[in-house]
Amino acid sequence: MIIGNNIIYLKETTSTMDVCKQLASDKFEEGTVVIANYQNSGRGRFNRVWISPAGINLHVSILLSPTFDQMKYLNMAATLAVIDTIKKITNIPSQIKWPNDVQVNGKKISGILIESELSTTNINYSVVGIGLNINLNPQEFPEISNFATSLKNETKLFINRSTVLHTLIKFFDHYYNIIKQNKSLTKKWGDYLNTIGRNIEISFTDKPGEQTISGLAHSVNEDGSLNLKLDDNSLLTVSAGEITINKIE
Repeated sequence: MIIGNNIIYLKETTSTMDVCKQLASDKFEEGTVVIANYQNSGRGRFNRVWISPAGINLHVSILLSPTFDQMKYLNMAATLAVIDTIKKITNIPSQIKWPNDVQVNGKKISGILIESELSTTNINYSVVGIGLNINLNPQEFPEISNFATSLKNETKLFINRSTVLHTLIKFFDHYYNIIKQNKSLTKKWGDYLNTIGRNIEISFTDKPGEQTISGLAHSVNEDGSLNLKLDDNSLLTVSAGEITINKIE
């Protein structure tokens, strides 16, 4: 077992990502997990605020030491671990909105954030952050009520966060060990994507409408990048971005 031999619980912190990166500087062991009851500066991609009241959801960051070849599978391992956890706890199926949002019934339930420190020859560390809505009531937050959900929202049952955490760690450790054996997760990960075959818009900034490209989500590559089929039938490969599914297809 690599993930979870050392678990650090915090009542409150700025961000588990920041704490985990400091632990990397302090040479903590690979697989160290940081979990906080509350983050006062939790963030997602594009430095967006992650809305999560104290004691409600799961905010966890994991310290890893992948190689360059293994790093491309970290997002896949994290999203697959979340999917397996949701299935194990609730028996509810979920899907992935490319590249790293886990959705249940078309609404976001989890997001993944990966931050790494690189040198010219190797990866000093990678930190995988996972936010998972557990007992959140999205209707209490108008800014996310239309597109967010939670385990409790879907099951109408209170969910024990500790059970979810240890289940998530178990599944993440499983997938990370596959990565460490230099095996691919792309096929399994791709099977859960709900984006392929859809007409989409992809934005490369945190401001909707700026630097946006439209096309058909054609396929994904081994590293998880997306092939976008443009109007002239050419393929554009993108590695990151914010996806919007066109309502009229």
